[in-house]
Amino acid sequence: MSSSLLYEARLWPLLRRRGPLFYWFAGAKDRLGFLAMLGLPIVVLTSIVCFAYSERTRIEPARIEAAPWEAAAAQRRALDLQCLAENIYFEARGEPPDGQRAVAEVTLNRTRSPYFPHTVCAVVHEARWDPLRRRSVAHFSWTELGVLSEPTGPAWKQAMSVASAAYDDTYMPVVPGALFYHATSVRPDWARTKRPVATIGNHVFYR
Repeated sequence: MSSSLLYEARLWPLLRRRGPLFYWFAGAKDRLGFLAMLGLPIVVLTSIVCFAYSERTRIEPARIEAAPWEAAAAQRRALDLQCLAENIYFEARGEPPDGQRAVAEVTLNRTRSPYFPHTVCAVVHEARWDPLRRRSVAHFSWTELGVLSEPTGPAWKQAMSVASAAYDDTYMPVVPGALFYHATSVRPDWARTKRPVATIGNHVFYR
């Protein structure tokens, strides 16, 4: 009896000095606590990985879906600016800056009107039937002239700058609501039915 007690007294401090091994031998309850401490980092790491994966699967499809839309929007903008700048260049490259802005505004205002096409290029290249001349005529005369010289030089850079500013709506309108204009050298019949907005350079603008 005394020898058994003596052996137990010697073994008990030894197990305590062994650190985690003591808890393993201390009983089922202590063993569960020891396993929980060992498993906690694994659980935390697994949760982080699962969360990161779920976030990635939720975000990446949205980015994949947005990519074609962004590319289409960029392509549409580039095409719109090209047509708008060409209209400014061929219709008003000799006009003052406000005259070029006014031509850009008329072009863009037409895209928002129910009486004209809804894209810049369609507005610029729209044609109508003229019963007097018995042929199709363009709204902007330069589009009837066939192949024109490539726009270049400072006048083209200016037209592109005006087109970008008008397209992005970065300045106050100079001919708000205007849908028509003509050169001051002519008096078209349709002008009598329109309300003049402004005369800028060599053009008169109407609503």
